[in-house]
Amino acid sequence: MENTDRPPLTTITTSGVYRLRLTAPKLDRIKVYEDGTCSAKLFLLDEQGNCLSKSYGTKYPGSLAMLVGKLSGSFAKEIRGDATPAEFQQYVSPAVGKPTDISVEVTPNGEWNGKPQYKYKLTFPKGAQKPAAPAADSEGVPF
Repeated sequence: MENTDRPPLTTITTSGVYRLRLTAPKLDRIKVYEDGTCSAKLFLLDEQGNCLSKSYGTKYPGSLAMLVGKLSGSFAKEIRGDATPAEFQQYVSPAVGKPTDISVEVTPNGEWNGKPQYKYKLTFPKGAQKPAAPAADSEGVPF
């Protein structure tokens, strides 16, 4: 059964600026390692179906904090290294579903099972990045 309300997903293969939004990681997809850290492949996509996945984890919390902060539009304190999968999922939740312009640098990274793989470097605009504004309510702006 096909989902006709969205375009088919296509892996991003060319560098450029994309208006991406983060999807929530499923709890069973967040891996826990022997050292107590956890990580997940976070999936970002745009309205045209262009998508990428990139691993983020608690072992290197700075890059995860920057991603969450830039996508949510507010400062994100670094997550604890020993955070549980549920805490990881809760930590990224403010960034989920908020479209943000992101410069994506794509580098081919070999093949896996006969499919080309890509390495992604994400760059965010300098300064305060605000996600797309939600629809205005019908009551208007209070003065």
